[in-house]
Amino acid sequence: MRMGTIRSGGKNFGRLFLPFLGFIFVVPLAQASSNFNLNVSDRAVALSLGTDLTGTGLYGSVGYLEHRRRGSVGDAALELVANANPGGHPIWVGLGARLVYADASLIHDSGSALAVGVSFHTTWVGYNRLGFGGHVYYAPNAVAFGATDRYLEYEAHFGYYLLRHGLVYIGYRHVGVAYAGTPVITLDSGINLGFRISF
Repeated sequence: MRMGTIRSGGKNFGRLFLPFLGFIFVVPLAQASSNFNLNVSDRAVALSLGTDLTGTGLYGSVGYLEHRRRGSVGDAALELVANANPGGHPIWVGLGARLVYADASLIHDSGSALAVGVSFHTTWVGYNRLGFGGHVYYAPNAVAFGATDRYLEYEAHFGYYLLRHGLVYIGYRHVGVAYAGTPVITLDSGINLGFRISF
């Protein structure tokens, strides 16, 4: 499988993914804050692009993960992000949903799911050049579609703000998906290195 391709069922994901992409990046957004994130491991690469959709904390993003042997995941997400510690050291927490399309090349199966989850990011108290955070997203059978039975993704990262709006980090990510009649298939699991820039 080559980077940027989604095999079986890709057309179905595209019908959901492309309108969302247009909604995020074509609708004019005054003074919107946007983020680009890229990380790599020995056999996987992941990237995402997101932006503020409103002034009240609604955040939209699209992303893609490709593992050279195990498969790929495309996603489109909406989160409500806010400071969970107003008046103190900022802790940014997001609650939202992520529409995912997971293609497991090892077993030639694919499907979609609507995963719900939480994310957070903060900096070290007293030294804001150190940043850390993570997220967890889960989709049980009730919100899994097609051949997908359930989906789980979690990630944690720790990094250094080399620039005011540029974080370099080391992270750990695990992505697992189960299809009808199969055990959980691990699409990616392990350490990655990456950067995130805000603009």
